[in-house]
Formats: sequence, structure tokens, C-alpha cells
Amino acid sequence: MPRPRKARIKLPPHVHMTLSRGREYFAYHPFRGTRNAGPRVKLPGCPTLPSGEPNPEWWAAYRAASGTISPSARAGTFRALVEAWTGAENRPASPEWEALSANTRRNYQTALGRILGAWGDLPVRGLEPRHVLEMRDAMRETPQAANTLRTALSSILAWSIPRGWRSDNPCEHVKPFPAGEPWAAWSWEAIEAWREHAVPAMVEAMSLALYTGQRRSDLLPMKWSDVDQGVIKVTQEKTGGQVWIPLHRDLRDVLAGMERRSTRILTGDRGRPWTDEGFKTVWGRQMDAVELMTGACHGLVFHGLRKSAVCFLLEAGCTVQEVMAVTGQSRDMVDHYAADLNRQRLAQQAIAKWENRT
Repeated sequence: MPRPRKARIKLPPHVHMTLSRGREYFAYHPFRGTRNAGPRVKLPGCPTLPSGEPNPEWWAAYRAASGTISPSARAGTFRALVEAWTGAENRPASPEWEALSANTRRNYQTALGRILGAWGDLPVRGLEPRHVLEMRDAMRETPQAANTLRTALSSILAWSIPRGWRSDNPCEHVKPFPAGEPWAAWSWEAIEAWREHAVPAMVEAMSLALYTGQRRSDLLPMKWSDVDQGVIKVTQEKTGGQVWIPLHRDLRDVLAGMERRSTRILTGDRGRPWTDEGFKTVWGRQMDAVELMTGACHGLVFHGLRKSAVCFLLEAGCTVQEVMAVTGQSRDMVDHYAADLNRQRLAQQAIAKWENRT
């Protein structure tokens, strides 16, 4: 007997489904493939539950991403607050929301979708610290996502206070999960393995990331016109700050050997600029391939190249201020990396003294 076909899900406007390794992934991406394309926002899970009923968390995330008005957005509820902050069909977004970077808005929209799925129709005034703690602890397996959700929730509640939604911010009583360092720095062994085994386009991307110390969101938009007289100019998406980075001699050689097939520096096989999702897909496949061949890239991620840049600069004797001028990071972050390197040096000196003593 033939197996019954799974019913096709009718998706709302601007929602796209991709199939990877037998699993469906959904994203809200308005006007995809056009000049007017908006940011791509991942949606959690599927539109329907295994029972066939609508998945409230998914639909809440869709409404948060698209700004669609919900008929149940009663006054004083979280759904009404999210619409007031991020905007809706009949109202503009708040200036504070529009002032956030595109990357921050994307991260917050995912968090707001989860918040709406849990509390969308509940009154904002009823939220207590214990509720925030329960939601945070439910996400203990993904501490970074939990911290992002707490930050998004704290931001919208802080915005609501002077506007009369409530008088305090319960998030102030709930600490984030300890800020560990989720990205390991790439060793020179891993970098050399990548140079030897990865496809040229991914080697070029690795080199640009390593020798500029920038985020992926700043690397993919880089244009050839940003390079002038041996310096590359970067306007960072997350902070809006600008940095001017002299080209390392190895990066100069890489750029000189690249074919200019687009106004963008990094392109795919067909000479088209990378989309964020397209790049992540190809990069992930290369990571799997190089790890299988060499074992040198286990546990590494693209963002770890930014940490490697900081570590190599510090090991070369650069001051914290010099590193900040290259990467555009905060002093606290560079100080954090510098402290780690200093502890390693002190530990080596201590053991050497111990050995000499005995």
C-alpha cells in the first residue's frame, strides 16, 4: 500500500521553507531576491504541531517578524506591547526599535517570537521575576539564546516603563547565564589545514576574516571599492562604527590573486555576492569536509577567526588600543582576551621556575 502523502502546508506571505537532511526549516524573508528584500528571520519549528493544530510559538514569531496585527492583541498584553515597540500594519515602529542594528533586530525578533508564544495574550503588568527565571532556565541547554531572550525582554520592558505599561523591570532580578567563550580561536594548524583542503572561495573568506578580525556580517558586504591604498574601510553593522585596517601582506597576496567578478569581494561560484544563509551553508559543508580529512577543525566556527585575529595581534606585542583600532571591539572584550594570554604566560613561567628549582 502506498504511503499517504504529507499534506502541503499553506504558508503565509513571504515565508519560505527549505529542506535539509530531511528536516524542514522556515524563515520570514520579505521580497526575497529583489532590491527591496528585507532581513531574513528564522522561525522556530513548524507552522503546525504533530497533532495538526497551529503551533502558537511559530505563529507568534511570524507575527513578530512580519508586524502582522493579531486580532487578539488586547490592550496591556505582551502582544500589544511587541506591536507598539516593533510596529504593526497600522503603526510605525518605535524610534528605539529602528535605532537597533539589523542584526540585533533579527536576534530580538526570534526572542520575541518565543515570548509571544508563552505570554502573548497575558498582561504585561502580571510578569514577575520568577516567570523570567522559569523561561531562562527552560533554555539552559542554549545559554547564549537564553541570554539574548533575557536582553530582548529587558529592553522592551525598560521601553515600556516610561510609557505606563508597568513601573519596574523584573529582568533586573534575574542574572544571565555566565558569559562563557563559545568560540575557540583557530590555531595555525587549523588555518593551514583549511588553506590546503578548502575550496578557493572559502580560503579567501577565511583569509579576509583572519586578517581583518571582522564579523561575517561585515565581511560579506565588503566591496572592492572599500580597499584603497593598502587600507580597507569597514563600517560595522552591529555598532555603526568605522575602522580602517591596513592590509596584512598575506591578505594583499590573497586579494591580488582573486578574480573580481562582482563589486563585492567575496562571491560564490557564479560570481554572485553571498547571501548570509548561502554562505553559512557552503561554509558548514566545507567544515565537515576538512574536519573529515584532517581532524584539525573540530569544534571551530567561523567567528573563531575573529578571536584568532585578536590573539595573534596580542601575541605579536600589540597594545589593547592597537587591537581595538583593528577589530573595532570594546576595551572590555580585548582586555578579556589579553588576560587569558597573560595567564597562559604566567603559568608557563611558573612551571619553568619550578623545574629550575628542582
